[in-house]
Amino acid sequence: MTKDRARFAIGIDLGTTNSALAFAPLVSEGAPEVLLVPQWEGLGGLTEKPTLPSFLYLPEEAVAAHLRGQGVGAGQWIVGLFARMKASEAPGRVVHSAKSWLCHHAADRSEPFLPWGSTVLAGEQKISPVRASALILNYLRGIWNSRFAQAGFAFDDQDITVTVPASFDAAAQRLTITAAEEAGFVGDVRLLEEPQAAFYCWLESHDPARELWQRPDNGDAGLRHVLVIDIGGGTSDFSIFEVRLNEQTSDPDIRRVAVSEHTLLGGDNIDLAVAHFLEPRLAGAASQLSGPQWDQL
Repeated sequence: MTKDRARFAIGIDLGTTNSALAFAPLVSEGAPEVLLVPQWEGLGGLTEKPTLPSFLYLPEEAVAAHLRGQGVGAGQWIVGLFARMKASEAPGRVVHSAKSWLCHHAADRSEPFLPWGSTVLAGEQKISPVRASALILNYLRGIWNSRFAQAGFAFDDQDITVTVPASFDAAAQRLTITAAEEAGFVGDVRLLEEPQAAFYCWLESHDPARELWQRPDNGDAGLRHVLVIDIGGGTSDFSIFEVRLNEQTSDPDIRRVAVSEHTLLGGDNIDLAVAHFLEPRLAGAASQLSGPQWDQL
């Protein structure tokens, strides 16, 4: 059910490595758009990007004083590109991969222990995986309101969906809802599995009745199976959908029949493996690259 005052459907991908917000009008024709997110690129200024790195940086007082009162990211923690850059310079002050912690059953995900292993921050300065996720969601909420609230389209009045891995169990899903509530989201927030969202997007731009049934499949002639592989920054997700012809409508019946276990292997891991493979070839006699060279690689 959409909210009575909703004029837009907002979809948020709360990612392990990057997050994003897209929106589509509910009351008129219009293609979905990705919200450009203002964020600190460094001490020198701001930039706008379609994705928001899911990194949070608690700055030293000198940095905080420099950025204080400049409008974007008014909270203690800085979210986005600048935080990602600081992950190599000041890892003890940067939280990352909070989403992966949400499904880590060995940890109390509501307890403040991030940045993990940090000896730089005191215990009371650390945050929980739920709080870290809430800060990212709240940042996106604030950016939306800075763009659209004065026009009468406040974030809280819109229809909100947050995507989660298909492999998230019920506990991780509940914690995602808790993070949304901490971020100030009001009303019902819909959760949608990421591979399912990707499949819906494919269906919208293709003719499944024609394209799927051109492909051979064993057994029932009116049935096809679709495997969706979602390689994210920190996780990979696999879902199988059963698609069956419907005699009453042109739209096929779709049912998700299988999902993978939660796999902590994603694009970041692949990038890291390739970088380690290349490092000795590039470093030569130095045997390893310097920190800035490694970051560039």
